[in-house]
Amino acid sequence: MPVDSRRVRGPEDGSQSPALYAEKEKEGEKVLRVGRGPSEQRAVCVRAGLLSQAAGSAYVEVAGGSKVMCGVWWGGGEGRLHCDLRWARFSSPSTGSQRRGGGALLLQQSLESAVRMERYPRAELMLSVLVMEERGAALPMAITCAALALADAGIEMYDLVVGAAACRGKTGEILLDPTEEEEEISANMYLTIMPNLSQVSGLLCTGEWEGDSPVEAMKLCMEGCQRLYPLLQQSLLSSSKKKVPPPGPEAS
Repeated sequence: MPVDSRRVRGPEDGSQSPALYAEKEKEGEKVLRVGRGPSEQRAVCVRAGLLSQAAGSAYVEVAGGSKVMCGVWWGGGEGRLHCDLRWARFSSPSTGSQRRGGGALLLQQSLESAVRMERYPRAELMLSVLVMEERGAALPMAITCAALALADAGIEMYDLVVGAAACRGKTGEILLDPTEEEEEISANMYLTIMPNLSQVSGLLCTGEWEGDSPVEAMKLCMEGCQRLYPLLQQSLLSSSKKKVPPPGPEAS
C-alpha cells in the first residue's frame, strides 16, 4: 500500500487527551463543593482593551473555570446591534446544548436594554463573543464580557450589564456560580442586571424549580452581580488611563 512520505504519521497505538476519558459521576452520587460555600463565587480576572484592532474589547476569566473574549467593531447599518455568540470546539468535552440553548437570545436582549442605540441611527455595532473554555457559568460571563467591551468602545449605555448564574443541587440547596458538573445536576438560572439602576435586563431558567427556590436563586445572582460590578469599573478605569496620552510639558 503506497504511503505519503510528506504526511506526519501518529503513533500506531494511538493516544488522546485524558480529559476525553475522564470518568463521569455515577448516577446517585452527590457533587460536593470544595473550598467555597454555596453562596461564594470563584475569583474573577477582568481585562478591557486587549485587542488593538477592535473598537473595544474585553476578557473575563474565572479561576479554574470559564474564559471568554469579546470584541466590538463598527459597521454600516441602521442603528442595529448585532451579537454573535460562539463556543470554541475545544471549550468543553461535553456539548452543553441544554445550557447553551437560548444563550444568544439572552445576550441580545440583555445588551439591547442597556445600549442607547438611538444615539447611533446610521451605524451598526457588531459584537463577537467567543467562549474559549467552559467550566460553568460561561453564559453570564459572556454577557458581562460583552457589556465591558461595549463600554471600552465608548458606546453610550444606561449602565453596565452584569451576569451571574445559580443552580439547584440534588439536595435542594441553591449554589451560586456553579461549575460545569453542578450545572448538569438539575435546574439552572442565568440572570443579568444593571446594578446601578437595580433593573433586571435578562433572565433564563432551565430545569424544574420548586417552591421559593427561584426567589432565593435570584437573590444570590443579584448579590453576585453587585460584587462583580466594582471589578468591571476598575478594569474600565485602567483601560481608559492607558488610552489617554500623558500630559505634555507646560508651555513657558
